[in-house]
This record gives sequence, structure tokens and C-alpha cells, in this order.
Amino acid sequence: MQVSLKMGLGRALLPDRGFDVFSVLGARDGFAIDFSGGRMVVNDGATPANAFDGDPQAKLTVYGADPWLVDPVKGLDLSAARDFGVAMATAAFPYDPSAIHVYARYTLNAADSTEQRYLFMVDNAGPDRFAMYTTSGAGFRFVTGDGVVADTETSTLALAGNVEYRTFFGADANGRSWVDDGGVQTDDQLMQIAAAVPMHVGLGGYPDQVLRGLDGYLAEIAVVCGDVALEKRLTQAPFARLYAAEGDSHTFNVSFGLAAADFYPARVAAGVAAPLAVRNDGGSGESSAQMLAQVSGFLAKGVPDVATTYAGSNDVDTVVSVADTASSFAVGDVGKMAVGGYIRVGGETRKVIGIAADVLTLDAPLSVVPAVGDVVSIDTRENILRWVQALQAAGAGEVAVIGSHYLNFASAGDTPDAEQSLRGAVRVEQRAAAMAAGVPYVDTYAYMRGLIVAGQVAQGDWAAWHQGASDTHLNAAGEQVLADAVRAALFV
Repeated sequence: MQVSLKMGLGRALLPDRGFDVFSVLGARDGFAIDFSGGRMVVNDGATPANAFDGDPQAKLTVYGADPWLVDPVKGLDLSAARDFGVAMATAAFPYDPSAIHVYARYTLNAADSTEQRYLFMVDNAGPDRFAMYTTSGAGFRFVTGDGVVADTETSTLALAGNVEYRTFFGADANGRSWVDDGGVQTDDQLMQIAAAVPMHVGLGGYPDQVLRGLDGYLAEIAVVCGDVALEKRLTQAPFARLYAAEGDSHTFNVSFGLAAADFYPARVAAGVAAPLAVRNDGGSGESSAQMLAQVSGFLAKGVPDVATTYAGSNDVDTVVSVADTASSFAVGDVGKMAVGGYIRVGGETRKVIGIAADVLTLDAPLSVVPAVGDVVSIDTRENILRWVQALQAAGAGEVAVIGSHYLNFASAGDTPDAEQSLRGAVRVEQRAAAMAAGVPYVDTYAYMRGLIVAGQVAQGDWAAWHQGASDTHLNAAGEQVLADAVRAALFV
């Protein structure tokens, strides 16, 4: 089943036009062209010989007898009256039929067209198409074909002549989407294009059918060859950095009626001037071991530009219940353990590689066989460190560790002079993991303590930040303060 969203979200959906096409491409594989500026960039990690930065006329194939004409503001002239079209040879960049995204900024000569006019096109053989085109009496359409069936959506954006527009559309393993200046036009389930590789992709038309040119001007275009995270495709796509937050119920829960927009990840984005897409992967009750075990799934959703982990609150201890060997033994509670997570026994850290009922199997034997009653701890420091390292290895731009927030209780919580013992111990592990990984530590205790010392919040006034008199979870105001602390550490 396919679900289509058609919302008139307005032009704010796409960022200001100060963003140029090369920012869209960034370091990703593909190519970008600023026709008005006469510059083209090709990135190809697999074929370095394709790398290019220069005049687009040196790389593009021109079809038709008319000359290359560029308006200094509108861009390349692809008017229907001209015998002219351009295309890019697929061998000249890392074309990937399973993952292709296109951004374009363009101007049409007229509000309507008497025939199909193409902004971008791959192939032209029925259900093999991947294209953006306009037809008589309708706006632009986005079509993807997997070789068997073609799926087409039509924009709700009413077009006008001599008006600049932008659009971003594509398909990959995460699905297909289309955003233009009229809002989110479609967010469907997967419909990939056919695997066949054409000789060229058409920019403002198709090479053997130049009469299907755009009938307008193409100012800039970027073709990104690779996956693009859904959050980027549907918010400020494809320009925004992606902030992904991992954590337990302090990052997201449904227990107190707060909406996703009330939790600190969304509030961080709301307070940042530059476009920032957000993904909140928080899950109630999760331990640092469980978060580490799930890190591959976290990354599969899209490698973030900024990531934080807020872990450790659920890292409870248990004890050995049945002594067996130095690498396999039973414990009283495996509920917060996870295969792939790390534990600590007698000062030694080991990775759990198997859990069967209440029996843990370790990747390497301990120095001695543990005795019944020996404490088995989830190794908060090691789990956070390994999570951060996994993000770094995957290419995340910046990763940070969030420290446990201030517990502003009337009693048995934090104070400006002393940390609550349990939370203080967790912060030691969180801070040590950040230091070992060489990443920022977001000291939320110090940030919130500063507000109390400054007299902005009274010590012991739980209602100012918390859900209850002794509830560690934050209300909307507390989440805002947490967001302020994260933003101050990472985005200012």
C-alpha cells in the first residue's frame, strides 16, 4: 500500500535561495551545475578520474543545432522554440539506478504547456522512466518506473510563467519522495527505477528528443547518487543537516502526554537558525547495552550529520546466580542486557555474544570464574564509547554524549553543591566515554545548576522542570532547558 501526503506547506519548506547547488551536493557522489555561474562539480568516490570542477560545457553533451545560451539570472535557455538540449553521460559520474535524487531551480516561460516538457529524465521507455515533467493543464509530475509498472504523482503547486521554482525528488532504498515550493507532494513506499543504465540522463529534456525541452530556464541542478535520509527528504530536503538523537525515555516516551515536538531533539532544531532535520530514536527503558546493540539499525535509517546519545539511566546491576565458567554463567536479571553490549564483572569489561534464558556468553573469558553473588554491571562507559565510535566510523559529522540532567527535587535529588549519588556516578561514566572518544560532553547538570544559582529557577521546585515531585522525567519546560544545553554545546 502506498501513502501519499499532499500538503500545502508553503515556500518555507525549502530553505532560502542563498543555498547554492554545490551545498546541496556537498561531498556526496553525483554532480552539481550552476548554469548562471558557469561552474560544474562532479564527485565520484569510486572513479576518481571522473572528478571535475570547471565549465559545464566541457562535460555535458549538447543536442540540437542551436547554440548554448545562458541568461545571467535565469540560467541555461531551454526554451521549446529552440533546437537545443543537454544531457550528462552516465559513465561520467557515479550513476546509481537504485538511489538517485535530483534538486533543481528553474523558471518556465509560461504557466502551461501544450505537451510534455521535461525538467529531468532517465530513459523514456514507459515503465522504465524516472522523470519530472509537466503536461498540458497540469503542473509537474514525478514518475518512477521499476521496469514493470510506473508510479506517477502530480504536484498541487500551481505554476506561473517567469517565476522561479525549486524541487527535490528521488528514490532509494528508504522510499521515494518529492518536495517542491508547494510543499511535500509525495512520500510513498519504495518504487525504485529500473536497473538498466541508460547512456545519458537528460537535463531539461532527453537527448534524443530535444523538442521535449523544459521550455524555460534551468538555473542549477544537482544529482545526488546515493541514499538520502527520509528526514532530510521531507523537511528542508536536501539541504538540512540531520540531527539524530539516541536515548531512553528521557529522549522520548509516551507516558506523560508530550508530543514528539516537545522533546529536546525537536526543540534543538526549532532554536537553530540553519535548517536542521531531526530524528528522535529514543525508547523508554532502554539501556546503553541495548542502544549499542541497535546501532546498525540507527545508522540504516541514514547517517546523521549530528548525533547525540543520552544513555545510562537504565543501566542497572545484577548478580551472578549460577557460577559456570569464566565465559558463560547465569545472572539474576538479563532484562537490560543485549547481545553486542558490554558488561563489567570484577573490574573487567567483556562483550556479550550470547544470551540464552538467564545465561550470558562472553566474547572472552574473565580472569577468574565469577562466584555466585558477584556483581554484573552494564558497562555504561564502554557501551557509549562503542556507540560513538560506530557513528564516527559510519561518517557521522559530529557526535556528542549528553550527561544526565539535574534532578531538582525538594529532597534526594541534585543540589548546587552536590550531585545525587546515583546520577553523579552515571555522569562519571558518560563523561569518561566522551573523553575517551574525543567528542563533546553536554554537561546538562552544570547548565541547569547555573540557572538555579542565577536565581532563575528555585532549588527544589520540581514543578518547574519535572513531571512529578520525584519523577526524573521532564515536562515541556524542562525539555526546553535540556534543548538549550544541547544547542549551546553543539550549535552555537
